[in-house]
Amino acid sequence: MTSLQKQLDPQLVYLDSFLLDRARLSLGLSLGQLAVEAEVDYRTVRGVVDKGGLLPSKARDIAQVLKKDVLELLAPYDPRFVPPSPPLGPLAGSTEWEAVGYLNQGRLAPNGLYYIVCQMQHRHSPAKRGRGKFYHLSWLSSATRDAMRNKLSRHANVAAEVGIHRHVAVNHTSTPVSDGNGWWVIDEWVGERTLENHLQSEPWPPAQLPRLLHEIAQGLNALHSANIVARELAPARVLISDRDGHAVLTDFELAKLLDGSPSVSSEWPEDVFLAPEVDGTSATVQSDLYSFGQVAIAAAAGSDGAGDLERAPVFLGRAGVPKRLAKMIVDCLEPVPSNRPPELLPLLTELSRWVEKS
Repeated sequence: MTSLQKQLDPQLVYLDSFLLDRARLSLGLSLGQLAVEAEVDYRTVRGVVDKGGLLPSKARDIAQVLKKDVLELLAPYDPRFVPPSPPLGPLAGSTEWEAVGYLNQGRLAPNGLYYIVCQMQHRHSPAKRGRGKFYHLSWLSSATRDAMRNKLSRHANVAAEVGIHRHVAVNHTSTPVSDGNGWWVIDEWVGERTLENHLQSEPWPPAQLPRLLHEIAQGLNALHSANIVARELAPARVLISDRDGHAVLTDFELAKLLDGSPSVSSEWPEDVFLAPEVDGTSATVQSDLYSFGQVAIAAAAGSDGAGDLERAPVFLGRAGVPKRLAKMIVDCLEPVPSNRPPELLPLLTELSRWVEKS
C-alpha cells in the first residue's frame, strides 16, 4: 500500500484528474463551468487535480454533468477502482491475471497515451507475479484505437526480438481488454522501484555505480544486438530488482526496430535524457549513447545533476569514474550524433574493466 493510499478517507471518493479533464474538454467546459453546472464548489473541483477527495454525492453530480458513470472517473488509487481485466483465459469466467496493487498512478507516456502501473498476480500460479501497465483508451475514437495497436504492441515485439536477457524485461502478454477501452502490457515481476525513484532522494552509491552502469549498458547492448534502438532510455525505465538489485531495462513502447518498420511517434516532450535529434524518425545507436551518458550523469550526481552537461566531468570525477571512461561518457553527450562514439561496445568494454577493478 502506498503512502497516498494510507492517507485516503474511506468516506470520500477520489476522481482521476486526467479522465475528468478529458471528459470536460470533450464537452467544451472549463473547470469553473463544470463546477457551476454540477453545483459544486470550485475549490472542490480544483481539489480533484491535487488528488483531493470529495463526497460521493458531489462526485455523482460531476459525473452526471460529464455524462459519465462515476465509476468511470475513479482514480486508480481510490479503493473502489477496478481496472478492466485482460481477455478471458482458458477457464470460462476467469482471467489469467489480476491487479493486486498500484505502483504508479496516472502517467502520461511520451506517445501521448495515459497509463497506470500495477503489481499483477497470476490467478492460477500463485508464485507468478507481473508488472502490468494499463493504458486507458476509452477517450479515444475507434479509429485512433486501431491506429494505436502498433504502438501498444511494440514493447512485446522488442522483448520477443531480444529473448531472455537478465537486463531486459521479459514480457508475458500484450493485449487489449475485451471492450477495447484499454490495453494491458504485463511483464515478469522484477521489483517496484526504478532508478528514478532512487535518484529523487540521492545519487546512486559510488561503490555500486560500476555495476549499475555496466548492467544498463549490457541491457542496451542486447537491444542493439537485436537491431533495436531504445530511443527513450531514462532512469524511469530502469527497474531495480527486489531480489539482488540488478538493473532491468523496460518500457519499449517507443523503441525503434532497425528493420524498416515505421516509427511510432513524431511528437516528443522536452526530456533531458532524449538525444537532440530524436524526432520519431532519426533515432540511431548514437541516440541511445547520448541517453546512456545522461543516465550516467544522473546516477552519479542525483536528479539535480540531470542534464547539466557543463559539470558532467565534475560529477563523474566525484563519483570515482576512471578518467578514460569518464571521457567516453562525456563524448556520448555531444549534441551532433556523428561526433559521438559509433557504437556501444568500446564503452561496454571499459565499463567491464571498471567493474573488475572495483
